[in-house]
Amino acid sequence: MKLLVGYTADERGAEAIELASALAADTAEAQLHIAIVLPASAPFNAVYPGSDHGYSTILSAQVDQWAAQAMTLVPAGIKATVVAQSVPSVAEGLIDLAQQYGVDGIVLGGRKRHRAGFFMPGAIANALLHSSPVAVFMSSPAAIDTLRNASGKLRRLTAFVGDRPGAKDVVELSAKLAAAHAVALRVVTLVLPHEVQEPEKNLDAHIAETNGYLSQLTSQMNLEVSVEVVVGRNLDEATAQLSWQDGDLALLGSARLAADRRLFIGPKAQRILGKLSVPMGVIPKPGTSN
Repeated sequence: MKLLVGYTADERGAEAIELASALAADTAEAQLHIAIVLPASAPFNAVYPGSDHGYSTILSAQVDQWAAQAMTLVPAGIKATVVAQSVPSVAEGLIDLAQQYGVDGIVLGGRKRHRAGFFMPGAIANALLHSSPVAVFMSSPAAIDTLRNASGKLRRLTAFVGDRPGAKDVVELSAKLAAAHAVALRVVTLVLPHEVQEPEKNLDAHIAETNGYLSQLTSQMNLEVSVEVVVGRNLDEATAQLSWQDGDLALLGSARLAADRRLFIGPKAQRILGKLSVPMGVIPKPGTSN
C-alpha cells in the first residue's frame, strides 16, 4: 500500500506518519511518500533521500532537518522518501503529488475542533474531503491513542454504509483493505426513524430489510463480515451506540453527488466523523466502469 503523508514538523505530523505506517504495514508494496509542502514563494522541489538532487543546496537547512526528522519516524520494513515542494495551495499540492506517485490514499494528522458538539476538519482536510481522487485518512490525538494501545496495528475495519446500491462500493473497497491487513470487517448502517416512511408502522420491517440486504450483499461477495443495523433518534445517538476497540479503523464512502473517482463527503458522513474516537478514512466514489 502506497500512501502520501501530509507532514508538518510537529506532533500532528508525527501522528500522520504513525497512522500511515499502521495502514501500510504488512501490505504489498508498503511505501510512504512524506510531503513537506511549502509556500509558492519558496522555490523548493526536491526528494530526500535522493541521489543527485542537490538536496542540501536546494533546500534550506531547516527543511533538511525536517526531512531527516520525518525519516526517523518511519518503522523498519516500510520504504519512505520525503518530497519537499513549493505549492500555491496545500490541498492542490497534495492531490498533485498523490497522482504523481500513484498512491492509494492521503494521510493527515489532526486535532479535535468542536462546533455545536462535532468535529470540524481544518481547511486542508476539508478541501481534500471535497475533491481528492484518492482516499483520505485522518486521526486525532484520542484516535491515535487507540492505535497505540493496539501496538500500532489495525485489528478491525468498520465500513459505514447506507441501504442503497452505493453500499457495495464501500464494502468492496473496505474488504480489500481488511484482507490486506488480515483483519475482521464490520459493516454498519445507521437508521433514523424520521427517515423511514410511517416509522410507527414500518420501522421494524425496514430494519429487517436493511439487515437482510447487507447480509445478502456480503454473502454474494463471499465476505465474512459482521453486520450491525443501529437505530437512533439522530446520527449522534445512533453513532454513540457503536462499540469500538483498540486498533479499529472507520471507513465511509463519498456522497452520491460526488464525481466519478472523486471524494465528496456528505453532511451525514461529516457528522459521523465528529463522533468517532478511532482513526478514520473517506473513500472516493468509484468510476462508472466499476
